[in-house]
Amino acid sequence: MRRLVPFAALLALLAVPAHADPHQVKAGSLVIASRTVRASIGHTPNTAAYLTIANGGSTPDRLVSASCACADKVEIHTMQEMKGMMMMGDAGPVEIPPHGSVTFHPGGRHLMLTGLKEKLLDGGQQEITLVFEHAGKVTVSFNIRAKIAADGAPPVH
Repeated sequence: MRRLVPFAALLALLAVPAHADPHQVKAGSLVIASRTVRASIGHTPNTAAYLTIANGGSTPDRLVSASCACADKVEIHTMQEMKGMMMMGDAGPVEIPPHGSVTFHPGGRHLMLTGLKEKLLDGGQQEITLVFEHAGKVTVSFNIRAKIAADGAPPVH
């Protein structure tokens, strides 16, 4: 029996894929990574969330909406330059092409959390539910960060 326990532990360890990444969430053919939401600033009732969605499948999928308990509304926004000024607006559903990816980042596409119901504190976590056309509803945890790099990821020290 003593030999059986270490052998069973070894088998369990080998069953875990070597490439499993705790920072990525898989939903069907989609991989959701680099999930960061900007910490609350003062009494501002809004903030933004950033992520990367990769599609390893052979058919496109679309992010159609998002929601979270911490905000009245979550919208898919984009930033565009118009007449020399940066303007933010509704981006509508976002297609994730087959064997491609889409990155939501500061100054570009992002999830806009409006009507915050609580302060989002640096170092915490916030769950956001993403709704895809094919992959369905996926609730993922986002890291809350005060500082976010231009690509949407937390800065590396």
